[in-house]
Amino acid sequence: MATPFVWKMDFKQGATWTTLPSLQNVSIFRGRRLQIDDYSIDTMTVESEFPSSWSVTPKLGDQVVGYIYKPGVVVGTDNFAAFWGRIRDVKINYGYTTNMDRVTIECEGIQADWGRAQLTNYALASALTDSQVNTVGAAIGANPAAFTGRSTGSAQTYTGNGLELLNTITRTEEARFYAGSITYRANPALYWFGRNTAPPTTYYWNDGTGTPYAYQMKYEQIEFRSSADNYYNSITVTPNGLAAQTATLSETPLYGWQVNTIDNTTSQALSHAQWLLNNYQSKNSTLASITFTDVQQGPANYPPPNDFNVDVIQAITSAVNQQGIVYFRGGTYNVILEGISVNATPQQTRVTIFFSGRDTNAYLILNNTQGFGTLDNNRLGF
Repeated sequence: MATPFVWKMDFKQGATWTTLPSLQNVSIFRGRRLQIDDYSIDTMTVESEFPSSWSVTPKLGDQVVGYIYKPGVVVGTDNFAAFWGRIRDVKINYGYTTNMDRVTIECEGIQADWGRAQLTNYALASALTDSQVNTVGAAIGANPAAFTGRSTGSAQTYTGNGLELLNTITRTEEARFYAGSITYRANPALYWFGRNTAPPTTYYWNDGTGTPYAYQMKYEQIEFRSSADNYYNSITVTPNGLAAQTATLSETPLYGWQVNTIDNTTSQALSHAQWLLNNYQSKNSTLASITFTDVQQGPANYPPPNDFNVDVIQAITSAVNQQGIVYFRGGTYNVILEGISVNATPQQTRVTIFFSGRDTNAYLILNNTQGFGTLDNNRLGF
């Protein structure tokens, strides 16, 4: 059995970082479960002990980072960040004696900065969607890094919160976004990537029936689903200020989905609806999630001295907008990583990563060794 991960949380008051002592439980959720979901705010809850012994007590608004402490895996890096945000609640329960005292700290991801930013009659110029994300981020004092927008968002006079506007721009583009940082204590940024952008990393899970790969991981359980969340025969895109556009197979029973966007023209909105319809036409059972633990993993398939499979950590820390390949009972499944749930104790870390496969062959990427684009199996457009 592998050595369990050591989880830590640091919090910042002024210019000083402090490591929270006696961490017992960590629960994290980042990203989303389904490709049709809007993005919400990442969350982390930690539990600790013995607050009477603390020299510094965490409080509301403190910047936090949750991370895996694993020295000796990557040269120059001992701490692998998996959550970035701020404290939203500190609850201290004092027992009869000090060794009975317990603390629960709830944290919110950096998306909360967008959600609390209220915009009134905000004038957003027409531009490519990545430019609009960067513009809105600058207006609310956030720190986005948006790339490869392909759709044009229309000009808007917007009143509401920044996260709702960010989600509307993201749906217009069919993009993905997530929090991250260059180093574990660096100021985090919101990274946003438009559709048709090949994720930078591929992670492998193998039950032994697939082609061996040096960094493959074991898994405990996988879930397949055939559900209405993955099948629609009628899609209506409603761009703000323009006529709604519908793409339909004219079938019954009706499985319909309506989305609000800021597509710049009715032509773009119709193409958007057709793209979505093409992506959601399968009733087949598809791979929805995978669950694995740290203690079940073996070393990477290369000789010591570095005998730890670093992809186990990196799949946790960068689990949104990455590629995955899962080998299961002789089959090969290409997926996109949409979100992650982590539940950790000093004895074990259990991880569930949520997948989508709907856009795997929705567009063409030539010469892609991971099978992300396949000739004669793509639906080009949008």
